[in-house]
Amino acid sequence: MDSLALLTDLARVLAAAPPAEAVAEMRAVLTRAGFADGEAGPELPEPARATVTELLRVAEHRVAEHGELLRAKERARMLSEASFEGIMIHVDGSIIDANQPFADMLRCRPEEVLGPDTLRRCLAPEDLPDVLKRLRDRVEGAYVVTGVRMDGTRFRAEIQSKQGVYGERPVRVAAVRDVTERERIYDLIRESESQLRELAKTAFDLLTYSRDGVIVDFVGDVEAFFGTPRDQLIGRSIIGTVAPEYREQVGKHVQERRTGVFRSVLVSDHGEQIPVEIAAISTTLDGVPARLSGMRDMREAVRTENERRKLEQHLQQSQRLDSLGVLAGGIAHDFNNLLVGIIGSAELLALGDLRPDERECVESIAEAGQRAATLTAQLLAYAGRRDLGVREPVALNLVLNELQRLVGSSLSKRARVEVAIDEDAVVLGNRATLLQVLLNLLTNASDALGGEAGSITVSARRVGRPDDRFKHALGAEVSAAGKAWVLVEVRDTGAGMDEATRGRIFEPFFSTKAKGHGLGLAACLGIVSSHGGAIVVESALGRGSTFSVLLPAADSVSKKGHEPAPAKSPPGRILVVDDESVVRRQVRRILEVHGYEVQEASNGDAALALIERDPPALVLCDVTMPGMDGAEFVREMRARGSRVPIVLFSGYADFPLEQRLEPDAYAAFLAKPFTIDALMSTITKVLAR
Repeated sequence: MDSLALLTDLARVLAAAPPAEAVAEMRAVLTRAGFADGEAGPELPEPARATVTELLRVAEHRVAEHGELLRAKERARMLSEASFEGIMIHVDGSIIDANQPFADMLRCRPEEVLGPDTLRRCLAPEDLPDVLKRLRDRVEGAYVVTGVRMDGTRFRAEIQSKQGVYGERPVRVAAVRDVTERERIYDLIRESESQLRELAKTAFDLLTYSRDGVIVDFVGDVEAFFGTPRDQLIGRSIIGTVAPEYREQVGKHVQERRTGVFRSVLVSDHGEQIPVEIAAISTTLDGVPARLSGMRDMREAVRTENERRKLEQHLQQSQRLDSLGVLAGGIAHDFNNLLVGIIGSAELLALGDLRPDERECVESIAEAGQRAATLTAQLLAYAGRRDLGVREPVALNLVLNELQRLVGSSLSKRARVEVAIDEDAVVLGNRATLLQVLLNLLTNASDALGGEAGSITVSARRVGRPDDRFKHALGAEVSAAGKAWVLVEVRDTGAGMDEATRGRIFEPFFSTKAKGHGLGLAACLGIVSSHGGAIVVESALGRGSTFSVLLPAADSVSKKGHEPAPAKSPPGRILVVDDESVVRRQVRRILEVHGYEVQEASNGDAALALIERDPPALVLCDVTMPGMDGAEFVREMRARGSRVPIVLFSGYADFPLEQRLEPDAYAAFLAKPFTIDALMSTITKVLAR
């Protein structure tokens, strides 16, 4: 066979046949030339056989390369088609290749997206200038635009672009993702954030957004809340706004991302502590996770709570003092009835002929009885059940002048006493008991100095209305409605008192002094209450004390002339009405010694029956009796038309008699225990009218 012709045929087939078919056709040529199995036999010269073998090797290599290329293209196609994103390759905006997802995104075939006009057709007009600028400036990265499909509908697309090489050509590869649903969700999130803000604004005073413990945003009037401009707080650590003692607690909440409600204390740049209630939740801000803390300003709530506690403490103290007052009043009442017998019997014995030692014993009994009477008078004053008798205008400047003459030498020698009493500081009340109040307050102020140098300031002035301190005062309830007041204040620079001591100083028998029976301030409270006034105490350890007393004011001081001593009235019959037999017997003995005829009655009903049969010259009647008490007895007598003069006496009165009886319904009042002189002087005055 012609070797040259064979080689020529093989070369022609290698050049013209497709790579995948070249080997098979070349072997077919060899077979037709008489070579078995398509291989060159030994009959060919060596150079020709070597050339045939090389041509076959080249053909087989081309087949292998072609197969690898096909597989690479298939892999690229599969990767492109399987991508969730559309992929396109363009040169200066002219698309030269695109995958099926990109065509599906635009709702067309892949070949329809090729060409220079696709970008302009598939981008919203408002986004096109920015995209073209990115192409000119070769800007890489992600951005979001509005795409337009072939059917005119719009969608939101996120584009991730990058410069690359396609063969030898520089190209731009862009991955396109349909983010319409994501953007819709983001819009819903932003709407939800906005609604949450608006809702939280109505429930909280301030909203704080933070990330990793750093403040990123506020909602609300930050400056009104913190006293610091908003821009000075953004970017600061949220822990830095918390009071030092609460930072560990808040730090754990932030670090552990705890949610829920808790209380804490913030601190402003000016040092003001702000108690807050915080409700913390996990949320998003502009689609990014954040921590939202809703804050309620608890300053007003804390003030209200403190006010409520003070009211509760005041109520408890008032109830405790009222209970002690009932007890003290009851004891004093019964004790006064006994003292009537003790003092009266001692005075009757003293009228007789006695040996010196016997007279000394009788005088000791009378003296002890009088001291006991003073003690019960203080108990009754504390209980607020000591009848003040007829009230009159009392000028406090005159009372204080008298008091300074009496006790000036007994006050601390190192005390500087300053007095500022207005001339119009006139009180409607009882002079003797008001003197006792000022005496006790001055003595306590002097004792509070403890022998150290200091000052005592006494002031009194007329005021139009009580200040806010008297809303929680002890004593009677005071108001500004149609009433004038006198405010008396006694200040000292002494040791002061702690809260526990302040809460007990008005209790009977409580004293901070080594030699005190604890009835001085208790009596002051009762006397002030009986006058319709109130007391406020302000004190702190090391800062002294101030006792403020509010008393009803009077218009002017009365100017009564001196009453001449009444002439002695002739003896007559006197009716003694008292449920205590000890009192009745003692009064009977005293009256009979002075020449009076005496009748006794143990209650009001029995007394009325005696008066109906034979009216006496005068009636002595106890105020406090079981059944019909003294005031009811007087009203019943006057209702029946009886004009017999009545002298009332009592160990105490539940409240002033003028509140229960007309002023001319009874002739006089005697406080138990009374002396023989006081009893006989009162009877003589009444019978002489």
